[in-house]
Amino acid sequence: MLSGLFASKEVNGAAKYGVYSYIKHFAANDQETNRTAFLLTYMTEQTFRETCLKPFEMVVKNFDFDHYVMGMMTAYNWLGTVPAISSYELLTDVLRGEWGFRGVVISDYNGSYGFEITDAAIRAGNDLMLGYGMAESNKLEDTDAATCVLAMRQACKNILYTVANSGYYADEAASQGGMSGMTRLFVMVDVITVALAVGLEAFVVVRWMKKRKGSENAEK
Repeated sequence: MLSGLFASKEVNGAAKYGVYSYIKHFAANDQETNRTAFLLTYMTEQTFRETCLKPFEMVVKNFDFDHYVMGMMTAYNWLGTVPAISSYELLTDVLRGEWGFRGVVISDYNGSYGFEITDAAIRAGNDLMLGYGMAESNKLEDTDAATCVLAMRQACKNILYTVANSGYYADEAASQGGMSGMTRLFVMVDVITVALAVGLEAFVVVRWMKKRKGSENAEK
């Protein structure tokens, strides 16, 4: 309870300034000894929910999703025979499905320990790898698979959603009359793109009309 209360205050305090926090380590990361050497954690679901998961649940459910989102960092340990980083039940069913989490999930540091497999992680709901690409097992190879593409799209959406709802946009927008510099840049790019598209279309139409008129004159 104390962990949940303290963490909630700290995370929400940072959120007031547009900072999204990564609370860690999710979950049951209760020892440092052999933490990266296939540490298998076993307990009943009731014990897991009432102890290890409770502080994280308190933070997630006490968060103001109307204004900010937040981050979660997974752990090195395994939940039984499944790495926490690859647990669909933990990262998707419980975190997002039951608790309503809408932020980004990042891995603990990728030290190429053999079990931080990116393909399995993104499919489970771990969106971002910390120190990606240090081992062959962490490189996405089957990018033509529809399920892999879908998982990557969802991961990208979660990451971009988190950044877009952070103070990088909100605070700057508030100080500049409702529109941030980045937003203005996007609007300018959109306007220029539309203008170029309209101009190109007009050029094609005019050229076609001239060509058609020339053909009609030639027939006469």
